This record gives sequence, C-alpha cells and structure tokens, in this order.
Amino acid sequence: MNLRKLFSTRQTPQNQPIPGTVQVPNTAGGYAWSVDDWTRLDRFLVLGSEGGTYYIHPQELTRQNAEAVIRCIEADGRRVVQRVITISEAGRAPKNDPALFVLAMCAGLGDVQTRKAALDALPRVARIGTHLFHFLEFVEGFRGWGRGLRHGVARWYTGMAAERLAYQAVKYQQRDGWGHRDGMPCAWPIPTHPPDNTMRCSTGSHKVGMRWAIRFLTTKHSTWYGLLSRRSGQRTSKPSSP
Repeated sequence: MNLRKLFSTRQTPQNQPIPGTVQVPNTAGGYAWSVDDWTRLDRFLVLGSEGGTYYIHPQELTRQNAEAVIRCIEADGRRVVQRVITISEAGRAPKNDPALFVLAMCAGLGDVQTRKAALDALPRVARIGTHLFHFLEFVEGFRGWGRGLRHGVARWYTGMAAERLAYQAVKYQQRDGWGHRDGMPCAWPIPTHPPDNTMRCSTGSHKVGMRWAIRFLTTKHSTWYGLLSRRSGQRTSKPSSP
C-alpha cells in the first residue's frame, strides 16, 4: 500500500483539513481557515446575506451572521455602532439594509451606552425615509417602543432642515408596510404649542416645515393627538407642554 496517498502535508483532499493547521469545516463540504467575529461583522455589513450563497440558504447565513454580531455587541457594542457608521457613510456596501439591521440589533440588544450610541447614529445611517422605515421594521424584532426609541426616531424628524424634511415627506411616504403615519405617532415629535402644531425647534423655517409635514402626513385624521399607532394598537397620549 502506498501510504503517501493516505497522508501527505503537500497534497490534501478538499474534504480533509491540511495536517498541522486549524482549518474548520465550511458549508461547501471542505475545510477553510476560520475568521473572527469582527471580520464576519465587516463581511455582513458589506455583502449582507440576501440570496445566500451557492452552498447555504439565506436564512442560515443570516442566522450565523446575526450570532456573530451579537457576540460583537456583547464584547464592545459601541465599536459595532462605529463600524456601522463608517461602512455605511463610506458607501462600501451595495445596500444599506445590513447596516440598518445591525444598528437595530445594537439599539435592542446592547447595554445602555450601546443603545444610546445606536439611536444617536440613526440619522447618519438612515439618511432617507426608506432607510428609516427599514430600521423601524428591523428594530421591532429586538425591542419595544420605549422612551429611548421614541426620542431617537423623533430626532430623525426634528433634526432635519425644513427643505429636506419636506422632500422626505413627499418622496418617501411609505415603504415595506411602514410610513410616516406609523413612525411619527410612535415617535411623538412633540409640538410646543398643540393648537398650531409647531414643533420644538430653534428656527422658524423648521417650524413651518414641520407644521406642513404633520398636516400633509395626517390629512386623514382629525387631530394629531388622536392618531392611532398601527404597530402598538394603542392610542397615543397627549404630551404635556414643557
């Protein structure tokens, strides 16, 4: 018997690890070198998991990547948030959905500092209305509508210039079952003076823009405070004046 055909460090079948290495099984039935969770995080943010691969179903690939993301959040959640911002703003990914999904995981699964950092980063990662609606869909899989999430989404509206806010209201009215009629009642961008629906903001132009946006987006409702949150199924309560 030729023992060289049974064991060699120069020629190894694909279904066996190279002797003396730390190769691990891959989804193709062969062996490869493993990567750490932070590398998997970067790969997920850039490549996503939509469509899967030739060897693995999208659901299984998403599950594996999500588990790696959870481990990264547990190790250093604010580093994860910063990585999301860096890759999203640099335009390194063909789609922004993976970044929004990871940001939603940070906002729901991280510690207090991580959740705050994730919600503060929302306007930088969710740059248009479609991004916001995708984030709202994702984040409901990891948390409820607490005060932090409401304030974070409210800042997405109140932090915009009047012209850009009007543009978002007109162009991105609804995506994937979410719309501004869902997001605004849940977030409560709080009016300073309820009778004229002006918002708490520093400039008059922004007040005009926000007043117009509220009226444009709630034309089917008799009053701002009477809006029902389709997601929570509860009537929003009237906030007190500051």
